[in-house]
Amino acid sequence: MNELATRLKQIRDRLADLESMARADQTESAHRLTAELTRDLNQAMEEAAASGETPNPSAPAEPRAPRDPVEKCPRCTLRSFTFQEGTIRELANDPGHFEAQYHCMSCGHEAWRRMS
Repeated sequence: MNELATRLKQIRDRLADLESMARADQTESAHRLTAELTRDLNQAMEEAAASGETPNPSAPAEPRAPRDPVEKCPRCTLRSFTFQEGTIRELANDPGHFEAQYHCMSCGHEAWRRMS
């Protein structure tokens, strides 16, 4: 395990301690630990940025839902072709690019559309 991963595991363990303090209503101790954790996380992030390390470089970030989830339907031409939440998937033949399912609320047409 590399140094950064070890430090992040320690921070995760200390967050569990913070959670238990919050349950036990130990406010002052929780505030101190929160300040320490924030400082440790900031340090780890600076070191990771300086060394060029990334947590998982092979996993592309999933895109966000489109700003306007309704488009013009390619079949009936009405503006009711609606993005279906939870349907974003990575394109099999084009890693790093995504598509999502749309459903026309007027004619019922469904299709997968590439997300930009």
